[in-house]
Amino acid sequence: MASTVTVHMNTCSKTSKVTASMQDDGTISIKIVSDCKNVKDYAEKLTSITMDDIVAFNGSKVVDPDIRAALSVPCLVPNAVFDAAWMEAGMLSKSLAQRVGNNNVTFEKE
Repeated sequence: MASTVTVHMNTCSKTSKVTASMQDDGTISIKIVSDCKNVKDYAEKLTSITMDDIVAFNGSKVVDPDIRAALSVPCLVPNAVFDAAWMEAGMLSKSLAQRVGNNNVTFEKE
């Protein structure tokens, strides 16, 4: 069964939905649907990843500079790819993720 994470980037008013699906050969299929042209570019380049891509940041296709070139640095979509893939691989409990509902970044007032 697929695992899906939704990103609401309120600072740019864009929404992206990342779905990870484990394949029989051990790869993880990635599907990203977004109303952001930069995320769409990223999605075209990142359609399949391996376990190595989600267990180590260094060398991961998820954050490869050539693949994520169109994304701004604070874009949370790559993090959502990690989260969806971790859930799909059984490294992050789906029931825990569904129970907590979300993780947040809070911009504090000075």
